Amino acid sequence: MDILHDQDNMVTAKISTNLKENIDILEALFVECSDVIKRTLVIGNYNKVQIYMIYIDGMVNKELLEEDTIKNLIFKMDDLPSDNQYEYIKEKGLRTADIGELLTMQNITQTILSGDTVLLIDGYDKAIKIASRFYPNRGVPETKTEVVVRGSKESFSEVLIINRSLIRRRIRDTKLKVKPIQVGVRSKTDISIMYIEDLVQEGLVDEIVNKINDYVIDGIFDSGMLEQLTESSWYSPFPQVQSTERPDKAASAILEGRVVVMVDCSPMVLLFPTTIVSFFQASDDYYNRWELASITRILRYIAAFFAIALPAFYISVINFQPEIIPTPLTLSLAAARDGVPFSVVIEVIVMEVAFELISEAGIRLPGPMGSTVGIVGGLIIGNSAVAANLVSPIIVIIVALTAICSFTIPNEAFAQAFRLNRYLLIILSAFLGFYGFLLGIMIIVTHLAGLKSFGIPYLIPFAVCEVDKNSETRDSILRFPTFALKERPAYANQKQKIKLRKKNK
Repeated sequence: MDILHDQDNMVTAKISTNLKENIDILEALFVECSDVIKRTLVIGNYNKVQIYMIYIDGMVNKELLEEDTIKNLIFKMDDLPSDNQYEYIKEKGLRTADIGELLTMQNITQTILSGDTVLLIDGYDKAIKIASRFYPNRGVPETKTEVVVRGSKESFSEVLIINRSLIRRRIRDTKLKVKPIQVGVRSKTDISIMYIEDLVQEGLVDEIVNKINDYVIDGIFDSGMLEQLTESSWYSPFPQVQSTERPDKAASAILEGRVVVMVDCSPMVLLFPTTIVSFFQASDDYYNRWELASITRILRYIAAFFAIALPAFYISVINFQPEIIPTPLTLSLAAARDGVPFSVVIEVIVMEVAFELISEAGIRLPGPMGSTVGIVGGLIIGNSAVAANLVSPIIVIIVALTAICSFTIPNEAFAQAFRLNRYLLIILSAFLGFYGFLLGIMIIVTHLAGLKSFGIPYLIPFAVCEVDKNSETRDSILRFPTFALKERPAYANQKQKIKLRKKNK
């Protein structure tokens, strides 16, 4: 049995005033950890005292540690007093500004594992935290999944400190708060919750924290894991939490009264709460002229409907209601299907699965090879299938158009939900025809109407009577001019409803 930890993996050992006892505890905790660096020093000329320094190699800034800490302790502590040596070393022996006091062995171990340095002094039952963490990172990368023509090219990285600074750089407000928590019995993953205190709805931050703390889990390694733990309707294919890699989008969400949750080691942040409209909005909608942004949004909504409904609609019409098609087009479609041995349903499903496989292969293959496989693979398979009379040309066109439409949705998770529900409509249309198609649409719309994201109806502003639709619809299907977007959404604190007004002259 591990006598140093309790059932929640918390260190139970106490800090002693005897340095040797503390060293023995830390040696036992970090046994067989070759990357943990430990050093014992004796400082002071007349009033000597023994100190113990411990940190993890590769997680600290060694230059800072050696120049500003170790050298100063060795060469500048000759006049060490006989009493209150802890405070003297803390105030005059450490040149770095970011230091802290640790009162438990649990705090000491977590500080070490987080990349900071811990200094213990003989005769004192407390330790000094020296901020020295330095993680290997790729800086501020360029956005990959939410590319825009106009606007910032920055994206979040895997380092939590950098991600917080990207938001701070954009919102210079003392009311922008950062609430830190840790999740994971073993990973102790750092999480930052960012919000503006007078814009967020009362109780929302506490509700998010409670949702996160509802589970005891070994580790959290990406925001996607946290997203799944905080969703109320876990069975729904539609995401109830929005994710983004763009700092400007996250900052805009905060100014709208939303909460941003960052997970260390994850380049994607979460936005709480969310509505269906949020998934159709792209960052450059607000950087381009409103006419262009409005047309683009309308195209996205139309494309989203095609992405989920086009194959099923084709099946229901061809198999059950061919009379609604003009006669010349009917003859053309019949001629195209001449010699094809499979039914329309089989054709659609086979081609849909083939395109999904090509898309998945393109994602997994590195760099330019992935996009090449996606384009060339689609062309080769489509042409070969038509040439071999396995599928008709119209099926290839429909499936390809459906795939293109799904890629116009700015949020990948939301696009995947549409792709998944496409198969539901295909199956219903195959058995029930046009009635099955309409039934599937009704099921999906009813499901969406019942979804909520932290108490906020998912279909705002389309299916909720309690909100000011005149205000909400100005930034939904259409994007009104910037000067007309005067109010924050319904999920913001209504005491701070106005976000844009003219100055009093």
